[in-house]
Amino acid sequence: MRDEADISLVRHSTAEVVADTLMRLIVSGELASGVPLREQRLAARLGISRNTLREGFRLLEQSRLVRYEMHRGAVVSTPSTAEFADLTRTRRHLELLAVQQIPTATELDRIELALAELAAAAVSRDPGTIVAKDLALHQTIVDLLRSERLSTFFTQIRKELVFAFTVISLTDREYARPEETVLTQHRDIVDAIRDGRTHDAAALLAAHIDESLARVQEILESDET
Repeated sequence: MRDEADISLVRHSTAEVVADTLMRLIVSGELASGVPLREQRLAARLGISRNTLREGFRLLEQSRLVRYEMHRGAVVSTPSTAEFADLTRTRRHLELLAVQQIPTATELDRIELALAELAAAAVSRDPGTIVAKDLALHQTIVDLLRSERLSTFFTQIRKELVFAFTVISLTDREYARPEETVLTQHRDIVDAIRDGRTHDAAALLAAHIDESLARVQEILESDET
């Protein structure tokens, strides 16, 4: 088990920071699925009050990483194959609509920067960093819809996707050589967006999303049997 000092939080940390810290513990498997989250123990470990911890739980409940059960309190949950399929359909609609838009120079710069940050993450080969930069790039694509509400909605979807993407990174060999898989796929999508090839961008993006869905479903189904 890792040194607990590296996840200590200062007294004035926000609920969002608490939620992010708990999410790292969940996706790493340190807080396992179905296990109750003991408030007193976790609050002491993170150096925060139980009220602040509960605020973090509520944020994770919105991301469906935590659920409340009678007589057990907050419990770590994992998405079912049906839930992840529904989540994927939602993001698919948003992103495929977004790539039909022609980006402004500023929007294209943001997409290019997100791709460069994903490339840097690929060099590090750290799954958590790669997942974060992967989803950040998809956020810049959704932002092409130029709707604050839809961008905010996708930010929430990203939180739910983190778990599934991290499951892939820990189970599948894709993240062992991210420059040959993750980076190549995203670079092709960005190239199509840059060149104004909206049909190609949509086709590449759809294939990428569908491939991720198939991989996660395979992993989840193997865990369910």
